[in-house]
Amino acid sequence: MKARRPSKPPESQPAPSRYFHLTYSSAGPDDVHKLFQGRDGAAFDELAATLPPLGYRYGTTIHFYPNDKRPLEEFPELCANDLLVLTTRPPLTDREALSPPRRIVLSSENDLEKLIFKQLFQHISYCTRKNIKLTPAAQERLISDVSKWKSLEFFEHSGPTHPLGLAHIQKHLALPKKEQRGTNSTVAFLFRADSLPGVDGTPGLPCALLASFGMDGYSTLIWNTIVRLKYPHLVTKPGFVMAELIFKQPIPDSPLTPEFAADPAFLEVKILTKAGG
Repeated sequence: MKARRPSKPPESQPAPSRYFHLTYSSAGPDDVHKLFQGRDGAAFDELAATLPPLGYRYGTTIHFYPNDKRPLEEFPELCANDLLVLTTRPPLTDREALSPPRRIVLSSENDLEKLIFKQLFQHISYCTRKNIKLTPAAQERLISDVSKWKSLEFFEHSGPTHPLGLAHIQKHLALPKKEQRGTNSTVAFLFRADSLPGVDGTPGLPCALLASFGMDGYSTLIWNTIVRLKYPHLVTKPGFVMAELIFKQPIPDSPLTPEFAADPAFLEVKILTKAGG
């Protein structure tokens, strides 16, 4: 009788790919901030629907509380296969705004946020609800009309001159004054990085980052719905994407779903950046 060969040790299985929901508090600046008070949950749901077909499973929510200088070791352990997903306009410079916006998102100032902001600052040098400015690197990614898109000012409330939405472009600030006035459009962004290098003594992380947002809640929801329905391939590609959302009709009263945004009679989408990178 032949001796049985020893069985091979089981090969180690790669860690499953997980995605984590990064959220900022929706509570007022003077309120007590609670875990369930997250921003842009519907927009996250739209974007997250693109991830399970790519092999991701849901990890959990990570809540960025205001003024919460929490060290990196207090966050969930994040691996190379993990993906952080942010669907809120990042408050890169809300605290330093020369003209404070009426609608402010308070940054957390925790170590994980520092790593994320380092990546986003490569493309956006100034970002509040009122204004956004692109870095020279991001300007090089634009297909054309760099002066038109590199520095923008937005309405913070709807009015008779911009009735179709809240965050429409008020001015293209780098154009000559007579040409600065915006039309019925806004912009949205999608950014992916495959790792988070360290910054200011905070060690880097091997996980990836996916940030996809507009300048207010409605444009963020509309943009992420469009990404899910028309541009799901963008979530896999590292780099920076900027899009113009051109509104042709008013936002419907009390829509049951955000899929009205897919109707070309309502919205036209123009990708403003070059493909790849």
